[in-house]
Amino acid sequence: MWERFGIGFWHPFGPYTGLSAAEVLEWKAGEVERHGWTFWSFAYSSTTQAWLDRLNGSDGPVYALCSHSPGARDPDENEGNLLASHFRYVSETSWRAMPNPRIMKVTNPFRRKGLALGFRVRRVITFEPVNPPFGVEWYSRGNATWRSDRIPTRGEYLIRRGGRVAPRKVCAALELEPPYLAVLKRTVEPQK
Repeated sequence: MWERFGIGFWHPFGPYTGLSAAEVLEWKAGEVERHGWTFWSFAYSSTTQAWLDRLNGSDGPVYALCSHSPGARDPDENEGNLLASHFRYVSETSWRAMPNPRIMKVTNPFRRKGLALGFRVRRVITFEPVNPPFGVEWYSRGNATWRSDRIPTRGEYLIRRGGRVAPRKVCAALELEPPYLAVLKRTVEPQK
């Protein structure tokens, strides 16, 4: 996988919804096995179009590298997560219903504008924690440039091979498939 990595995402990763990191990886890999793909949710950001613009024309696979963060705490352990009910790909305007939750259960606290983002995952690759064998640059939305310093510790970032600084250790990679990113929402059904 490492020799094929050209561009992808950095994804901070650890325990989630009361599950250990290993249990989360098993859960999402099971969804891919049952459905052929799954969404992997994370906090909403307005950066999605800038990310997709830079992914256009990439000629290899796109991966999200999941950080190995043994000291990470579950950000939502006391809040409970909500189930996504609808999604739309970034280039679309119409919402689609999520697949049946028995097949694909995508949760998120939906803290930002009632929305979340999701990687469209084709394969979950797990391995012993390792430092990727190359340096990366990360895309800074603030000044619309690629930076070669250390990737910030919070949030998702578009990264590409090249640069002076190797990323921190990773414990998994998510192989993504086009269209790569979706916006997720939760619609509350009116009580009858």
